[in-house]
Amino acid sequence: MEYNQSKPYKIAMFVLNNSATNLPLFLFGYYMYYTQNILGLSGVIVGMIATSMRIFDGITDPIIGFFLDKTDGKFGKFRPFMLIGNLIIISCMLAIFNTPHGLTENGRYIWTTGFYILYIIGYTFQTACTKGGQVILTNDPKQRPLFSIFDTIYNTFIFTGGIYILMNIFAPRFENGLVNSNLWTSFSITIAISSFICTILAILGIWEKDRTEYFNLNTGEKLKFKDYFEIIKNNRAIQMLIVAASTDKLAGTAMNIAAVYLFSNVLLDSKLQGNFSAITGIPIVIIGIIGLNFARKFGLKKMFVITTWLGMISTIIMYILGLMNGNITLFLVFMFLQKGFAAVSTPIVIPMIADVTDYEKYRTGRFVPGMMGTLFSFIDKLISSLATTVVGFCLAYAGVSKSIILPNTFVSEKFNHAILFAYCALPIFGYLASLIAMKYYELTKERMEEIQKELANKKVNLTFEELNVIEKEVIEY
Repeated sequence: MEYNQSKPYKIAMFVLNNSATNLPLFLFGYYMYYTQNILGLSGVIVGMIATSMRIFDGITDPIIGFFLDKTDGKFGKFRPFMLIGNLIIISCMLAIFNTPHGLTENGRYIWTTGFYILYIIGYTFQTACTKGGQVILTNDPKQRPLFSIFDTIYNTFIFTGGIYILMNIFAPRFENGLVNSNLWTSFSITIAISSFICTILAILGIWEKDRTEYFNLNTGEKLKFKDYFEIIKNNRAIQMLIVAASTDKLAGTAMNIAAVYLFSNVLLDSKLQGNFSAITGIPIVIIGIIGLNFARKFGLKKMFVITTWLGMISTIIMYILGLMNGNITLFLVFMFLQKGFAAVSTPIVIPMIADVTDYEKYRTGRFVPGMMGTLFSFIDKLISSLATTVVGFCLAYAGVSKSIILPNTFVSEKFNHAILFAYCALPIFGYLASLIAMKYYELTKERMEEIQKELANKKVNLTFEELNVIEKEVIEY
């Protein structure tokens, strides 16, 4: 059969839409650190606010996804949402990380929470396009993993290179480093400019395919908001993918938040975080590319399961070493391995969302990439929203929820155990949940080839029916 394909460089450009949202997301990984150590707010309260905002983020997803699937204007379905969403994101990010110092404590809570709400709306606008837009770019099972390959390269630069840039380039330029508000002003401006450039390139990447003939594939049946409930009730594939990915996301988010404390106050070397990221960045990309190329051959599900197992084993060993105050070098080796396996399992989820979207088209005839992507995000965010709260309570357990935690200082053994729980123990539970869910996920490589063939046959038959109707109307005329 003949697949709908895109040129690889256009896929590479469109993937930057995910980078455009991940750049601010990287900065928001320091939201709790910033609000506690710069603004003097309570870690527990900020954690609960961030969790509430994440839940609100999930609620907005289905609404925006519903309207996204109904959109078909002269500027396309996805491009307007991408641009508007990014402008909202970077404006609110700059407002939060440049909170006026003259505000009262309550004023700081109101300011940061209010702009966080607006940031979430913009974030949902743009991320919905990442999940939905990839479906119209290509339906070739061998091309879809390309999205993850490029995403791995970009995300490694963002989340590992970004740490090096923050800790080793920006922080030394400012007195007291991370606890200097001017650092966050300068860094947030850099992130905003980078995010906007990525958005423009992504818009150019999807421009050719963001037209009616590529996404208006529904059979005359009007979409209804209640279709969400039928999908989540009867589409087993998206049920299992949500369980697997959301528990991983919960764990991964907690790891990102706890990492700054792990390096700075457990390992007692904040610069080590930047150096570690710089040294391991390229090898992690190589592991990710190798794994994702195997996914092109063996299928997305199989590689997700393999790398989840390997990631869990690495994390268990890392946790044991941490609790026993083991060799730091060995601890970092297994951290590197865990990140390498995550460089395969994490980005591979996005093309899997495209698979479950095609499965829904096969199952019901509904082509709803916006609804499928945002339905996934809705439940994913509800579960992963707990990460900030978990870390907040870990800090409360250690007795430092409203303290300024200076870099490179020992806090207590209790603090160390709390951070290790957030960084290692929580991900182990996430890995287990993912492996159980994948036992009930049917979309293997072979199954997806069957589905794509069936969809292609249905499209041909539909075209013949339309020609017959036209021919009959002409004869009658």
